[in-house]
Amino acid sequence: MSNPALRKLLVVRNDNIGDLICSIPAIQLLRKRLPETEIHLLVNSYNAPVVEVLLPQWVDRLLVYRKTKHVGLTARQLIHLAKFYFGLIRERYDAAILLVGGVSRQAQAFAQCSGAPRVIGYGSTNEGPAYQDGCHELEYSWRLAAYLCETNENPPDRIQYPVRVTGARTGVQITSRKPGNRWSAERFAELIRQIHAQTRQKPLLMWSPGDTSTRTHPGDDEKAADILELVPETVEPRPTGTLKDLILTLQECSVLITPDGGAMHLAAAMGSRVVAMFGQSDPVRWRPWTPCAKVLQSPTRSIEDIGVDEVMQAQAQIRT
Repeated sequence: MSNPALRKLLVVRNDNIGDLICSIPAIQLLRKRLPETEIHLLVNSYNAPVVEVLLPQWVDRLLVYRKTKHVGLTARQLIHLAKFYFGLIRERYDAAILLVGGVSRQAQAFAQCSGAPRVIGYGSTNEGPAYQDGCHELEYSWRLAAYLCETNENPPDRIQYPVRVTGARTGVQITSRKPGNRWSAERFAELIRQIHAQTRQKPLLMWSPGDTSTRTHPGDDEKAADILELVPETVEPRPTGTLKDLILTLQECSVLITPDGGAMHLAAAMGSRVVAMFGQSDPVRWRPWTPCAKVLQSPTRSIEDIGVDEVMQAQAQIRT
């Protein structure tokens, strides 16, 4: 299918890692159904490494901007944003699609600045399907792409990320941006002991380096140090300071145990089997999009009420 009226398309997905991962099937659908359309994907500088691998097969060009909350409101940042917005105006897009599961003022601003005569997205000011409660984030972006492509095709049952898992290690990822999704160091240490006793292999301990007080991207150096002190001989430390570090480490992991977050979505997309621990987040909307996953959430919606034995049982189930 080709659409001669759609010469150039702006795709906006400017938020978090997991959200961006969940939009990949929609982006691939756009390329499949609009092979002659030039597709530009707008992302932020922190998340851009996740989708660099989509070039040039599914995306013709990445448009990367810096979020103000990541760098502060400085004169340099204001100049950067002004140049970025001016660049959108010059592209003369035929349409913009906002692959957001709801209404985003920032995404809307990008679309309006681009001057695209058609804007596909949720919200009363946009063209597209009506928003429906109870969907997965992947389904929200897929429905928008399917609308633009005029297809009733259903989304795939897993994300086909170009980088695939090649190793057979077990990863234990401890970092979550959301305070309600953070398990204690003692629980992680006991989990690592039991995995090591069961498999006779050292799990990879993964975390975002830095201090927990960092406003933009909290780190877990302190928690990782506590875990390493508790189980110094049974775990291999793998701090993931960049997204590229995270992707390289996840390639080694056929199994990942992790709180809800970006690493969870990325691992599932790469083909890892995932045990996902949820606190107050909604698993219906944010579960890993793969049949090879086990989602754990206590009735209290407190991640601390998920026990080590429950996680061990879940990881045993997904290994079979």
